[in-house]
Amino acid sequence: MTIDNFQLTMDNYLKLIEEALVINGDSPLKEVMQYSLNAGGKRIRPILTLAFGGTPKIAAAIEILHTSTLIQDDLPCMDDDDERRGKPACHKAFSEADAVLAASKMAYEAIIMLEDPRIIKAVCNYMSAVYDGQKLDLSVGNDALGVPVKADIVQIYERKTCALIQAACVAGVLSAKGSNSAIKNAAAYGYNLGMAFQLIDDILDNENSENARAEAEKYTKEALALLENVPNNAFLVELTKNLLDRKN
Repeated sequence: MTIDNFQLTMDNYLKLIEEALVINGDSPLKEVMQYSLNAGGKRIRPILTLAFGGTPKIAAAIEILHTSTLIQDDLPCMDDDDERRGKPACHKAFSEADAVLAASKMAYEAIIMLEDPRIIKAVCNYMSAVYDGQKLDLSVGNDALGVPVKADIVQIYERKTCALIQAACVAGVLSAKGSNSAIKNAAAYGYNLGMAFQLIDDILDNENSENARAEAEKYTKEALALLENVPNNAFLVELTKNLLDRKN
């Protein structure tokens, strides 16, 4: 796939996502939810949903779920971050109560959008792991020198970053009525991409960067190998390579 064709596909996917990423109705939390959804971001997860055959509505639901977890991550009782993507975090722009309620409501809004019981069950299973990962993140163990224990870090990556990306990929395949083997392949791809994605995040954040590049390359190589089982995979191949080389 040429750079131009890749960018055209990316732009089309982003357009479809933004058009679908709207909170309807007259909820008193509508402004709070839309504020966080409009905060920007790469939209990698919904793009993956579309690339694996999902509809814009399913992709938007995945992004709404992702955004709900970011709202929760920023809360004072979690990571205690005042900003998200250069803007005041949801609980700073509004109130802590508004943020908690908005994140909770967004999860239910997303489930309604998913519609298909098979997709709902699969996505909820992955989302359950995300919350286990957040708990581990809050109580990660340290060795005698105060360095986080690797096993704990890996479990956090698997449950937080990987699980959400797996949910995005699997939701796409289920939406497209893919086979069981296609579902398993998408889940395995999502796992490897998620590990690589988080390792690159660590490098960009100057955290745990020793040997991280080699590890990220290993997981990316495995993700690319799994894409050989996916038809019309040119966009996904380029996206996977680009994510390894990203600078932000």
